[in-house]
Amino acid sequence: MARLVYVPGIAGNPEMSPVMTALAADGWEIVIPDLPGFNGRAGFVAPDHYIDWLATFWDAVDAAGALPCPVIGASVGGMLAAELAAFRPEAVTALALLAPFGTADGDNPGFDLYATPAAERMSHLFAKGVPDAFNDRFGELGPEEAPVARYLSDIAAASLLWPFGERGLAKRVHRLTCPRLTMAGDLDELIPPSTAARWGDVTMISGAGHLVEWDAPDTVLAALREFLAPFA
Repeated sequence: MARLVYVPGIAGNPEMSPVMTALAADGWEIVIPDLPGFNGRAGFVAPDHYIDWLATFWDAVDAAGALPCPVIGASVGGMLAAELAAFRPEAVTALALLAPFGTADGDNPGFDLYATPAAERMSHLFAKGVPDAFNDRFGELGPEEAPVARYLSDIAAASLLWPFGERGLAKRVHRLTCPRLTMAGDLDELIPPSTAARWGDVTMISGAGHLVEWDAPDTVLAALREFLAPFA
C-alpha cells in the first residue's frame, strides 16, 4: 500500500476530511504525525523558537515511520511540510500544499484570526459554513476536557503563525525541488491571493476559503489524485 503523510491545518484534525477519506479509499495509507499541541493533550508547552518547532515536527514525522513519501500539508501544516521538503529533500518525494502559511504580504497581511474571540474563529476559516466536526473539536473528550484541548491546539497554531504566518519561506521556495502542487482559495480571509501568489505556480480555487479541502473537496480531490498518481 502506498503511503503519504498528511499534516493538518490551523484547527487541527477533528476528523478526516472528505478528501483524505477518499484518498484512503483509493488505497493510500494516510499517516498523520502526532504533533504536540495540535493533538490537544495536556502538558503542552510551545517551543521558544521556530527551529525548535521544526525539530518537534520532524521528530513526530520520523516517529510515524512513513518517510520518504509524498507529503500533503494544509494551512500551518503546509508551512511545516514545506520546511521539511526544503531542508530534508530526501524525505519528501512529492509535496502538495493547501493554502500554506509561511510567507506574508506586508501590504495586505490578511485577517488576524487571533485578534478574534475564540468562539468566532472557525467561521473565518471556511467560505461555505463551518463543518460540524470543527464546531465540536475534541468533543469526544467531554465537556470538561474538550475546551482545554481546543485551547492547547489554538495556542500551538498561534505560536507558529503570529504575526500573520510570516516565517520567511519565500526565501526558501527555490529549495523545493520535488514535484509540487500548491492550491489556495480565492476567498481565503487569512491568506489573500497576493500572498498565495508568492509561492509561484498556485492553483486558485474559486469559492473556497482557507481550509480548501473542506470548502471544495471535489476540486481538491481531483487535483490531488492526478498529482499523486505517479507515486501510488
